[in-house]
Amino acid sequence: MKQKILFIIAILLAGNIVFSQNDAINRFFKQYENDDNFTVISISPKMFKMMSKVKWDNVSNEVKQTINQLTGFRMLTSEKNGIKLYNEAIQKLNLGSYDEIMSIKDKGENLRFFIKETNNRINELVMLVGTQSEFVLMSLTGIIDLDNISKLGATINVKGMENLSSVKKK
Repeated sequence: MKQKILFIIAILLAGNIVFSQNDAINRFFKQYENDDNFTVISISPKMFKMMSKVKWDNVSNEVKQTINQLTGFRMLTSEKNGIKLYNEAIQKLNLGSYDEIMSIKDKGENLRFFIKETNNRINELVMLVGTQSEFVLMSLTGIIDLDNISKLGATINVKGMENLSSVKKK
């Protein structure tokens, strides 16, 4: 009985840790979602299910399968104060519970990818971009295959998604 109680407490604590991390990302999005200096894109799980059923001639089955396994997409972009917003996001998002899989820093441009895994399955991909003139925060949730996500990034014409083509797990 004591072991069951400890197990339940451990599950609840793990859930709170995941919730608090996701909550930090939610708070960051909410902080800027009504600011006219930002573009906000959000795709619901229902939309992903609908998109996976569309008959697209020019979209591969791999990309359709990837879309079907996604549960959420959010992107926040701004063309002002990119470095300042990037640094603010790094501090506020508390990305310590994520694994950084790629980072590029070159002449004032910063690009970082983070993943969150459960049972060796990627269930969240976070991308942060900061330059003098641009900021991008993207969160993608679901069952994520990095190879297929890069194909999805090439298929979808959304600013910032082109960066997904360079994602590879370390």
